[in-house]
Amino acid sequence: MAVNVVAMILAGGKGTRLKELTIHRPKPAVSFAGKYRLIDFVLSNCTNSGIDQVGVLTQYEPLELNSYIGEGSSWDLDVHGASVTVMGPYTSRDYGFLWQGGTAEAVILNMPFVEQHNPDYLLVLSADHIYKMDYQKLIDYHIEKKSELTISTIRVLEEDTNRFGMLKVDDQNRVVEFEEKPKQTDSRLASMGVYVFSWQKFKEDIAHKYYKHLYDGVDFAQDVIPHFIDVDCAVYAYEYEGYWRDVGTVEGYWKAHMDLLDPENDLNLHDYSWPIFSKTPNLPPHHILKGAKVHNAWLNEGSMIFGEVHNSIIGHRCVVQERSIVEKSVILTNAYIEHDCHISYAIIGDEVIIPAHTDIQGDENHIILVTNDNLEEILENQGRGDE
Repeated sequence: MAVNVVAMILAGGKGTRLKELTIHRPKPAVSFAGKYRLIDFVLSNCTNSGIDQVGVLTQYEPLELNSYIGEGSSWDLDVHGASVTVMGPYTSRDYGFLWQGGTAEAVILNMPFVEQHNPDYLLVLSADHIYKMDYQKLIDYHIEKKSELTISTIRVLEEDTNRFGMLKVDDQNRVVEFEEKPKQTDSRLASMGVYVFSWQKFKEDIAHKYYKHLYDGVDFAQDVIPHFIDVDCAVYAYEYEGYWRDVGTVEGYWKAHMDLLDPENDLNLHDYSWPIFSKTPNLPPHHILKGAKVHNAWLNEGSMIFGEVHNSIIGHRCVVQERSIVEKSVILTNAYIEHDCHISYAIIGDEVIIPAHTDIQGDENHIILVTNDNLEEILENQGRGDE
């Protein structure tokens, strides 16, 4: 039986833990694997899952993300009744300027978008995680359990539990306890920030309860989930067993790229049965020139390699000049590595020009992020050889 689902994608985060990568753009607009943006994964998951009514809630530095999504054609969200609608803060006769201070608040403020589709279920998604997931299976599970709120979860290591909302469940997977970023817990079941609500329950209970308190910054993890548990609603956990990576830190972002270089990686972007779509520019093929050396690397269109690239990701229109070595690094769009450089364990941002004879060498515990906002400082700290 077909069900009516509306997805609301939370895409307004500042992403401050990604440091200079998000000074001028929101985290969902950050590049990934040279070809994609972070938001491509959740949008592609919606398309592949048959979710064709999608709202994207923006806030921080929205221009680049708004332009990138456009009418949604890159994800087939502009045909046969499908649509993607980008929504940001706005003014209201009753409330003045409505800045979305919490995740749930953002959805509540944009309830008119959801109501015009009158869905059976509301799917709430984060826009800044790397994963491939069939949301239809999650919705089917929600229906099977007669759940009012279903939280998609994943197992995490003990040392990571203080970074997530952690759940405890009974033998039927019903959630009996939820704690946001606990200092200590024996649970290993973390929320992925993916929720399914029965729409009428959300509309009648949550929206009504919090609408008069929107300036308090109403949040799913801090307010809505605890409320559902406290009033004994049917809240269930759906355990996801595929690849999922939070790329909210520089180290996490780098590690997700290194995962791709393993030919047996669980994300498997070569799985054409579940493609990740993107808005890709028209560029010539990459070019590996005579004398260059490339080993285990992802090279994107328009790039030219004169030097050496090992175990690295090279974005669109990048150049690595003669006698330069790039290893264990991520080079983003239109970066230029001049001759006789050595780059390792680093992320080189968009449009950055690394001068000749520069050494930028980190290690697994210290990934060096270089953007045009901190380039001079990095060069002073790292030093350069004689030209």
